[in-house]
Amino acid sequence: MMTQFFKIAMVAALAVLLSGCFGRVQPIYNAEANPVPVKLQETSLDNIGTIIQTSAINRGWVISDAQPGKMKATLHNRTHVAVIEISYTKTSYSINYVSSVDLLYDGANIHRSYNKWIRTLQNDINKNMNVAALSA
Repeated sequence: MMTQFFKIAMVAALAVLLSGCFGRVQPIYNAEANPVPVKLQETSLDNIGTIIQTSAINRGWVISDAQPGKMKATLHNRTHVAVIEISYTKTSYSINYVSSVDLLYDGANIHRSYNKWIRTLQNDINKNMNVAALSA
């Protein structure tokens, strides 16, 4: 009786453990070809870059290697590091994965936190662009 209970308990514990592991990785999310609001397209490329850069810095990303139309950003979160490239024109912008540390990246999948960070950054950039477009 005790051995049967022990076996059932071990199977249940293993199922709980495995379900927690599989939910941590997802297909990597790249924010491709996000439109710049039409009113903002009338401003300079530098202005669009400043909005993107400010949005990233406000979320804790460190900007490096910035040039017109492209910048690299790095986020350090505890033991995790994510590096992205943000490319932009007067009509659209994209956020693409470059590299990471301790985010379980396997060439196609990555820790779900990375996707959350990218979607949050994307939402902030869109919001800040829309605010700038309204005041333009």
